[in-house]
Amino acid sequence: MGQRNHRLDRAKGALVFLVVLGHMLAAVSPWDSDVLRVLQTAIYSFHIPAFVFLAGITAKSDRLPQRVAFFLVLLATAMPLYYGWMSLIGLNPEFDSLVPYWLTWFLLAMVWWTLSTPLIERFPRALLAISVLAALFGGLIPTYDYELSLSRTLVFWPFFVIGKLYGSQVLTWAGGRTPSQKGGLALAAATPMLLFYLYDPNKIWFYGVRNFDWHDVSVPEGAATRLIVGLSAALTTVAFCTFMSNRAGYLCTVGRNSLAVYLLHGFVVRLLDIPLDDSLDHISSPVMLVACVLLAVLTTWLFALPPFNAGLRKYGEGVVRMIFLPFSKLRSVRAPS
Repeated sequence: MGQRNHRLDRAKGALVFLVVLGHMLAAVSPWDSDVLRVLQTAIYSFHIPAFVFLAGITAKSDRLPQRVAFFLVLLATAMPLYYGWMSLIGLNPEFDSLVPYWLTWFLLAMVWWTLSTPLIERFPRALLAISVLAALFGGLIPTYDYELSLSRTLVFWPFFVIGKLYGSQVLTWAGGRTPSQKGGLALAAATPMLLFYLYDPNKIWFYGVRNFDWHDVSVPEGAATRLIVGLSAALTTVAFCTFMSNRAGYLCTVGRNSLAVYLLHGFVVRLLDIPLDDSLDHISSPVMLVACVLLAVLTTWLFALPPFNAGLRKYGEGVVRMIFLPFSKLRSVRAPS
């Protein structure tokens, strides 16, 4: 059995914490507070592309039907649970059969990315070029929105492809940087973040949704914006990875259990939606920033407890085995004696 890549686990752990923190901040203020927007801009400018990049590193093409089914089982389970939870706490969500609810979009996107894995392995350069073109010019598609997670799938697809093809080498290279090189990369990554904060572009560009018509931009402008946002995310991802050591520690535990943290933290965020929504009317932004960090730490710690992740995987893999059981029996009947 190969040695565990602690740098990869640490990166996953740190990123899933940023996902939780980003959702807490968004519940407090939809990018309206200048104080909170500093951290929101830093997080949303790169955290999902970086997460997709790491997903590409661990992507495999063996047992492809089972891997795809696993994500579909989790999606089919999480969707009604989230809708039920929202209705129970009085938030009255709008149902759309074609749109995965909120954070569950990532599960469906993982289905599409996983299905592309054999093609990436077979035609690496072609798929890299195709994924980049799809990310830059997919905004030309008229019905290019939240439906079936297709928009985000295309926008973040290059990060998955690069992770699959070069991710391990990037992590190794990042781990060998000197302190001065790490500082230089961090400064370079902070520069576009600062510009994003000062010029305050529509945050939807970070989310990877909506077509060019919705943004009311020309094709060159839309593709250029996608390119700038993507390159910034790529640079920040590399800089981020340089600060991840290859030592075991608590962040590794969070990373190994990141699936549970990602899927379950939304229930806490939605529960806090109403009290957090008007919190800035009574509490200053700096105090709420500290409160959000503490809430994110507590929520991440809770769902990083091993039983949550183990239970989710046992459930998902168990359902997948049941789904494929008739096929395995059929193969055994057809097998020559």
